Amino acid sequence: MPAPDACRYLLTAICETAMADRLLTTRELQDLLQLDRVTIYRMVKEGELPALRVGGQWRFSAEAIDAWLQGQRGEPPTQPPRRAATSDLGALQLDDLIDPLTLQAIQNQFAHLVGVAAFITDLEGQPFAPCSRCSAFCQIIHSQPAGMAACQASWRSIADLDTEDAAIHVCHAGIQYASAPVSVGGQRLGLVTAGQFFTEPPDPEAFRQRALATGERLGLSGEALAKAQNSLTTLSHDQAMQITNLLQTIANAISNIGYQSYQARQTLARIAELTARAGER
Repeated sequence: MPAPDACRYLLTAICETAMADRLLTTRELQDLLQLDRVTIYRMVKEGELPALRVGGQWRFSAEAIDAWLQGQRGEPPTQPPRRAATSDLGALQLDDLIDPLTLQAIQNQFAHLVGVAAFITDLEGQPFAPCSRCSAFCQIIHSQPAGMAACQASWRSIADLDTEDAAIHVCHAGIQYASAPVSVGGQRLGLVTAGQFFTEPPDPEAFRQRALATGERLGLSGEALAKAQNSLTTLSHDQAMQITNLLQTIANAISNIGYQSYQARQTLARIAELTARAGER
């Protein structure tokens, strides 16, 4: 299981990955606008520049700054505000706030550190990116539409639970996994899941019989599923709980990143609105 230093590294890597090319530092904005720090802070204080606080420091959405510069030049916006700029969180998807490539990178980093499969889905059980470190057992199931639909139904049932805590569940094929909800501004937008493991070594014959039944139910080779048993990890109960607790921390970090992105999108939408009004005058 990951040591505390490795966990801190993972969280740092997630934040750096999510924020790359999204938010500018004050120094970067100085170089871009050719203004000194005092002038930038004054413009922020007077509401002339779009900005938001991240960890006690001022950060600037690259998109919002681009829109602001267009407005300064008297140019109309090059494109309408994106859906993520809406103030209606109920109309948003998680990938409106965090790019799917970033979600994929978070999955990959988590799966590499912890050593189990990881994926992030919407509330309908639809993955935002391909599963990271997916076991051969689950790859067989996912290879057929009926198998993927069964997995999505399992994930969707977890999304419907009225809880904000990470927990361990059992999927339709009898495999265990941990899931934690991702919420932005009180609105649940997705799930972070890690798993494809057992907390007790399965009985080989019982596993084979269930694999055969799963194969018949989904139109897959039950024998192939039975042979893929060794691709599934067996963890101790303590190990599974450590993964679950870390997953909660990761979900919280993604939620915070999503909220910061939402705030930046609101700023961008406001700037686009003001720019459009100025162009009508």
